[in-house]
Amino acid sequence: MEPDFKQLTREQVTVPESAQGKRLDRFMAEQWPDYSRTLLAALVKDGHVSIAGLAPTRVKPALKLEAGMQLTLERPALVESALEPEDIPLEVLYEDEAIVVINKPPDLPVHPPKAGRGGTLANALLFHVKKLSPDPVRPGIVHRLDADTSGVIVCAKDESAHFKLSRQFEQRTVEKEYLAIVRGRMKEESGVIELAIDRHPDHYEMQRVHADGKPAVTHWQVLETFKRFSLLRLTPRTGRTHQLRVHLAAINHPIVGDRLYSRKPPLTRSEIEGREPEPGEAPLIARQALHASRLTFEHPRTSRRMTFEAPLPPDMQRTLEALRERGGGRGLIEHEATE
Repeated sequence: MEPDFKQLTREQVTVPESAQGKRLDRFMAEQWPDYSRTLLAALVKDGHVSIAGLAPTRVKPALKLEAGMQLTLERPALVESALEPEDIPLEVLYEDEAIVVINKPPDLPVHPPKAGRGGTLANALLFHVKKLSPDPVRPGIVHRLDADTSGVIVCAKDESAHFKLSRQFEQRTVEKEYLAIVRGRMKEESGVIELAIDRHPDHYEMQRVHADGKPAVTHWQVLETFKRFSLLRLTPRTGRTHQLRVHLAAINHPIVGDRLYSRKPPLTRSEIEGREPEPGEAPLIARQALHASRLTFEHPRTSRRMTFEAPLPPDMQRTLEALRERGGGRGLIEHEATE
């Protein structure tokens, strides 16, 4: 069975005396035994669980409950799972008995719940990797990249590796770097965006900046400037859904090609050159120009600190070359896949 987030049921539960001091995720597992602990924890982290009188930032899987608390859950319907192995090509950056690190291509969803049942990284992993951490919907999936975001992603081969990697993401000891092409030229060389993020009340797919949301912090640095665009290195200190895309749109520098958070059409060569678009002209990049370039974490078995990098995909390289033809600023820092 897999969750269908288009079918949400809102439920309210009062924490009984018998659950005093119990962890939130364990209490939820008892209340909704048909849902896996992994899914319930994900619902908490994604803002589908609220507790009256508590700020969203305090509602975490490990929260110790008090009797009388009013808990509200937006529960997705469970539908028959049809996750099958699929022979989708994968670029493996590293693999051992515990983990596999992938350079995810653009236009590949990580897992099925919000993107149909096939054609995902999870399907591809089932085909290419003999052993993965068990989950009916997200086998091996420890963290996420948006479907249109390319780059480094680590997957777990067993429950122990999955648990240890997940804790690192939760404790923010994982270092993540992204490269993004954004509209406009930044006024400073670097900066920090600190804006809370919440789910958009009117658009299912979107997030928004909102004072009642969860804290989100993004560091940015200019790598290269162009006439009306910039290449940025982004280092998120939190991991909110769509964080980089929402933050950059909020400061009026949306990521090129972002279909949700930019009001501009896909970038074409004619736009860069300042002329009218040609009939049927193909975009330089047909998705958001965002790439997970580097990921650093502790190996779940050896505890050795490891770093993996992925080179820019062809569509972002093509876009940068077109921008450079019109005159660029600083040179791009090269990225090569390394351990």
